[in-house]
Amino acid sequence: MILLLIETVVISSDIISSWACENYSDLPISAVYISNMVFFVFFLLRGFFFFVFTCNILELDLKANLVRTIACNIPLIFTEGIVLATPWLKAIFTVDDHGYVRSYAYHLITFTFLYYILFSIVMVLSLRKFFKRRREFYGALVYLNILLIGLTLRVILPKYLLMDTFCIMAILTINIIFMNPDFYIDRQTRLFNRDGIRLYLDENYFKRHYIFAFVIDHYTETSEIYGNKQMDAGLGLIGNYLRWKFGNMLMFYCRSGRFVFVVDNKPEVDSIIETLIERFKRPFISDDVELYLNISFARIICDYKGYSSDSILNVISSTLEKASSNNNRTILDIDDRSFIENHKNILIKKALERATEDHSVAIFLQPIVDANTHELVGAESLCRIFNDSGELIPPDKFIPIAESNGRIYNLGAQVFEKTCIFIRDNDLDALGLKWINVNLSTAQFMKKDLAESFEKLINEYNISPEKIHLEITEASITDEIIMKDQLDKIKLKGFELSLDDYGTGYSNASRLKHFPFHNVKIDMSLIWDYCKQPDIILPTLVKTFRQSGYTITAEGIETKEMAATMEEIGCNYLQGMYFSPPLPVDEFIAKYKK
Repeated sequence: MILLLIETVVISSDIISSWACENYSDLPISAVYISNMVFFVFFLLRGFFFFVFTCNILELDLKANLVRTIACNIPLIFTEGIVLATPWLKAIFTVDDHGYVRSYAYHLITFTFLYYILFSIVMVLSLRKFFKRRREFYGALVYLNILLIGLTLRVILPKYLLMDTFCIMAILTINIIFMNPDFYIDRQTRLFNRDGIRLYLDENYFKRHYIFAFVIDHYTETSEIYGNKQMDAGLGLIGNYLRWKFGNMLMFYCRSGRFVFVVDNKPEVDSIIETLIERFKRPFISDDVELYLNISFARIICDYKGYSSDSILNVISSTLEKASSNNNRTILDIDDRSFIENHKNILIKKALERATEDHSVAIFLQPIVDANTHELVGAESLCRIFNDSGELIPPDKFIPIAESNGRIYNLGAQVFEKTCIFIRDNDLDALGLKWINVNLSTAQFMKKDLAESFEKLINEYNISPEKIHLEITEASITDEIIMKDQLDKIKLKGFELSLDDYGTGYSNASRLKHFPFHNVKIDMSLIWDYCKQPDIILPTLVKTFRQSGYTITAEGIETKEMAATMEEIGCNYLQGMYFSPPLPVDEFIAKYKK
């Protein structure tokens, strides 16, 4: 708004001062001075406020420190002082019997404007990582270069009033790139989107609001049931209802069935939640849509002003996910502990990024023993990362984050390579090891040349593929055709395959015969349930697998009695804390080297 106002004054004063210079003989000399001084003052302010806008989008405080304050303000103050002193110093221009004449310091105006343009360009390029979206980075460069071109033409072609045109073009670019309302409207619901609420929270952090949100329970599964087209139509119906019922309130749709409300007072929160609960007891119906949906809520009950907009949205998302999966409570409160937990997750995410980028992922080995003799026969290679203090981060903390942000593939690749290095550098026979198991993630199976990449690594480290058994979780078997093709290729390269965590996914013993597995690892949940309350299911399952030619590994063995029970029902191998927790490589070697 300030830029628009200044531009209006500059254009007006440019026209008036040009007219005054042409008619100087008919006007008081003071009128010519004043009109030109007003133009130069606002001309300089225009350049300065383009610079201020650039600082604004970079979220830089011009008064953060003395050096920054001087660098940002002194050129403007100095040049404005010269302009205002022109009637006495005659530095920028003079007016005499021959009319308006440029003076010795005239180009100080141009240099000051140029200073702010170049300063802005340097900031944009050096701080490009602070732009949340790529279009904003390129948009900033575009409007700054438009200003640079306009200023260059003003110097080359001083008789033509081109600078104002280029400044207007720069303001239009700013409006299109940074202020375009279409960037902040969700097309399905016609509510404000995630970018909208982030911008709103950033700009209104000082205001007191009450925030709550709701989510469509099990949104992904529900979309699969109804189909994407019908679900999109349903989101449109929900958006229409919310705008009709709560049109005077701020509402945002943050994707994946998540809706956020920002209201002015606390009583409204409970009232809106009750209204929504009653509405979602009925289906949303149109010509070709009939959706039956359940929803869960999260509401912020603490002072969130000290937290960033990204932290607020991340906490809302994670709390909604918990509320959706909680069958007993559909309304969860967000307090300071939620934000503390979110901060911990951010630190874990940074540690994960550092580990994958620095190739510093560590492997720990957990023994797998013979069920009859309890002698070491194999080991499972497990991924571990460390925080800044060198402390281990529990895998149940970083693995879900790696799966959600795409780092899981890099983790798996490093574990495989470091397992190859361990096999190359150590005598497995001296350790009593026949093989080492390495886990594969679902993401890795999407890589078409997976088998070839494994073969390349074992050839590079000159090891036999029989020394590595690849573990695939049962939940990974989503597309059987792709899975079958990948497993067949891996098997042809000489690797043995093991089905991990049997009993946690869509357990189907009959379909396993279509895959080239040689070993089945029974999930610890089935082991623990059987040891607490024996029945015929697990022994029958083990017997069936054994008769089908599979070897069986029992996971999660924690006591001597559990080990004896699993041996009794026919398991071949045992793995669990009773024998050993996962150990760093050096400790594993020290413990088992013969």
